Amino acid sequence: MSVLKKHNGNRRGALKVHLVCAAEEQRTEVRTMLVALGEPPLDIEDVGLDADPTSLEPADMAMVVFNGDVEASLSYLQRESGVKPRPVMFALLEERSADLMKRVLRAGADELLFLPLDIGDATRALLKISEARRRDEFHQGGEVVSLVSLIGGTGVTSLAGNLALALRYVFDRRVGVVDLDLQTGGLSVFLNLEPDRTIMALAEDITNLDSIQLEGALSKHASGIYLLAAPKRIEDSEMVSESAIGAVLDLMRQLFDFVVVDCGTHVDSNSVAAWERSRHLFYVLDQSIGAARCAWRFVDLVQRLGLRNVEPSFVLSRHQVAHPISEDQLSHTLAQPIFAKIPRDEKILERIQLSAQDLWQVGPGSPLAKSIEDLARRVANPDNVASDENSDASIMSKLLNVIGART
Repeated sequence: MSVLKKHNGNRRGALKVHLVCAAEEQRTEVRTMLVALGEPPLDIEDVGLDADPTSLEPADMAMVVFNGDVEASLSYLQRESGVKPRPVMFALLEERSADLMKRVLRAGADELLFLPLDIGDATRALLKISEARRRDEFHQGGEVVSLVSLIGGTGVTSLAGNLALALRYVFDRRVGVVDLDLQTGGLSVFLNLEPDRTIMALAEDITNLDSIQLEGALSKHASGIYLLAAPKRIEDSEMVSESAIGAVLDLMRQLFDFVVVDCGTHVDSNSVAAWERSRHLFYVLDQSIGAARCAWRFVDLVQRLGLRNVEPSFVLSRHQVAHPISEDQLSHTLAQPIFAKIPRDEKILERIQLSAQDLWQVGPGSPLAKSIEDLARRVANPDNVASDENSDASIMSKLLNVIGART
């Protein structure tokens, strides 16, 4: 059985709207105004005042136009209030009557807008609903894990691939991998795959994107993870838009437990689209002054972008204990602790490349494999890790108390 399941739905990312209005002419007028807003995208269904809301396809919001038949419009609002899940309800009024506004709010309306629609007010209200839905969706489905660096040679691609393998091998999770290093396309090489299809199969038409199209663009690795590969031709990378990346990741989150994204070293709008959907954002650096400076630049960028769902964490790759630039020095410079350390092991990496096998086939008990398994554990079971850390701290506290009592 395929790891993927079919997903049907309306235009991806669009808010489903019930437009409730008795007069056909006015309904068309309101629809035209809503479509003209552009942002957020809306999927509008016309509904009559006499319709039974429970018989309709669930919507994100209902917009009831008060155009003369006040009692019928109020009755519809009251009926819609009993629908589960309850949509956000808008009342569109032609007059600014205090008495009518009170009645509308008591009937269950969440928002009031006035006709003709003010573009600013309408856009603000709709974006608030869209953002709330995006936050809700963020806490459902699988998790996106993005890895990035602003300096080359830190091993972003190998860490992304190995993290995906660890989540699959050690924790038996459904894992998808996305190669957003679109010009380099290193994940195909790392996983020893030669994909027939790539992300280009999804980039041209995202309005009707579904799991069948996605499955056709994925390449399955022997481990059971699925790769969405970068374009075969370098110039095709310019054709992949941030909206395509967003739609693909939103769908992959519904199909996989984890979606690991290799963002490479090139920051653009596609990378930001991935970060906005990420539960974990790992910045990969090594023990060099240049890496520390670039890490600071990255933190500054994330702060200016105003990303609310994720805080970047630092992963120290190719770590050497005897290196002149220590972990403590890097942590002090970055003003936050290093989240994870991945040891340098050139021999293992060389054996992996020469044998066309993965880390768990070549060195399953090596320090390199164990460090990536530890990182995967913190990604897969953050609550248990926190619990274990608290437990360790509690045990240490008890030991110190006992020692103190004996001295």
